[in-house]
Amino acid sequence: MTRTNEEIVITVPAPLANAARALRRHGVLLAALAIVAAAMAWKTAVVQHAYFKEDDFEFVARAMESELSLDYLTRVHFGQFMPGGFLLAWLSARVEPYGWGVAAGGVLIVHALAALAVYRMLRVVFGNRPAILAPLLVFLIAPITVPALAWWAAALNTVILQLALPMAVASHWHHLRSGRMRHAVAAALWVLVGLLGFVKGFAVPLVLFALTAIYFGGLRSALRRHWPAWLMQAGVLAGFGAIYVQRSLSAPGTGGLPSFEQATGFLWELLGRTFATTVLGGPWTWFAANDWGVASPPTAAVIGSLVVLVALVAVTGHYRRRALLAWATLLGYVVIADALPVLLGRVHLLGSFAGTDTRYVADAAPLIALVVGLVLLPYQGEADPYSRALPARERITGACGVVLGVFAGASLVSVTIFGGYLGADRRHGYIETARAELAKAPADVVVYDRVVPADVMPGSYRSYSLTSRVLGAMASPRLRARMQAPPAALDGMVFDDRGRLVPVEVAGVPLVPRTLDRCWPVTGGTVQVPLDNSARRPAGTLVRLDYSAKADTRVTLWMADRPTDVELRTGVGKIFLLAVPGADRITVPDVPPGVCVGTVTPGQAVPRP
Repeated sequence: MTRTNEEIVITVPAPLANAARALRRHGVLLAALAIVAAAMAWKTAVVQHAYFKEDDFEFVARAMESELSLDYLTRVHFGQFMPGGFLLAWLSARVEPYGWGVAAGGVLIVHALAALAVYRMLRVVFGNRPAILAPLLVFLIAPITVPALAWWAAALNTVILQLALPMAVASHWHHLRSGRMRHAVAAALWVLVGLLGFVKGFAVPLVLFALTAIYFGGLRSALRRHWPAWLMQAGVLAGFGAIYVQRSLSAPGTGGLPSFEQATGFLWELLGRTFATTVLGGPWTWFAANDWGVASPPTAAVIGSLVVLVALVAVTGHYRRRALLAWATLLGYVVIADALPVLLGRVHLLGSFAGTDTRYVADAAPLIALVVGLVLLPYQGEADPYSRALPARERITGACGVVLGVFAGASLVSVTIFGGYLGADRRHGYIETARAELAKAPADVVVYDRVVPADVMPGSYRSYSLTSRVLGAMASPRLRARMQAPPAALDGMVFDDRGRLVPVEVAGVPLVPRTLDRCWPVTGGTVQVPLDNSARRPAGTLVRLDYSAKADTRVTLWMADRPTDVELRTGVGKIFLLAVPGADRITVPDVPPGVCVGTVTPGQAVPRP
């Protein structure tokens, strides 16, 4: 019997074959996009539970009150010069004032772009290899970035620098390899973007210079061969610095030098506790409540984290050439860009506690990803990357997989615990109630000012703690103007502590006429109503003036040199009007017959009981 061997040929449909080839060609990119999408969905699920707080309210109010001008964009806010952040704030507020979905969504989009920029940076430096997905994952799941995203004011500038830093590194690395000036120009422009987002962007050129000196020929070569790139970046820094200094001179100063104890305590908190633990997936415990949280790792976790970091530095330095210099670059950035500005700005006010806030180091996340790559992987085209023979590939892969898995698990735990503290039902309910009240308020309503409840907005924000600024952001331009300069009215309104519009009353000491009819006497057709203690009366004082009239009539009230016309209604009523600072009396000339001007009460606007 003869057996014929026949070759079996399986024909794969052309679309499947093309898809398979595309997957092999673009597999790393597709995997990166999948990782970014999954991480952003996870962060969105966490951040959606947060809400506006503190500076956020001022940013929304300023955006709604201001045109998109250079004066608005270049305002220095407590030492922060952030035109890019204010641009994002203006756009978000104009789409929907106090719309958390719009505001948080905007910064999450920029953060997602930053993740793609990190992927581009890793691909440019290390090539298109699957191993770059590991440092990308480090950037995406590091707990260090999440608290900043949950605080809109912090995210507005942090995400821009997170985008600019890796883009600058990628462009500069292209320039170093190709020598083309267009890449150097692009790097300088990205430095400018970083500066416009966050003053800390001044440290990006230092990172670029360090990378050049470490990986492209040393210090002298970096200075001699690439001086045009440094000249462009110096020009960017000089121009930005001139504008920043000029604008800072007209801004309230908040800087100051801390004491030695404050400085050392802050550095230990920021570097030894906050950064050392969060860079490994910590801090695992938070000092947190009311939609807010800072790192509060236990002592054992801090000691363990420091030991692990020393071990990682030692092991990578033992095998990988220039690994110690890469670690030093990361530490230098955190000290110069993250610790130093806060040390010279706010530590004297907040003390060492400022070092527990992870938002001060969140901008370092892209550099962490780069350094993780540099201490493990040879960069593209690098010859002889390791100083000694490596262990077996299986052992290296297994060890790196375990470390990455532990980091991922620790990060998930830390972020999940942090997310449990998010939520601001009180602030959200107050804002949404006020939004509904303003929407149905009559066009001619007169709303007097009062301080927003302290559990919504601290009174330390001064004029931006007032309802006319915070809640006025949701009003029409005409009503907002009336809220900030309300006219005299017989039936004024005020926001209560729940955000409802209710009739106004004045909390103060009544000044009662000592006449039998309880009316201030008329002399020569004029009534003089005294306002005692005018020198100690704060700005924004509201005055209630009681009256009675036998018929509808008009009177003119003079306070200092400002006249106010009021239409009185028949019967007993009251007039509400803002006090003029320094005025010691209300003068009513040409008092019509049958009009009695009675008790006057200067004080603060409150809801009527």
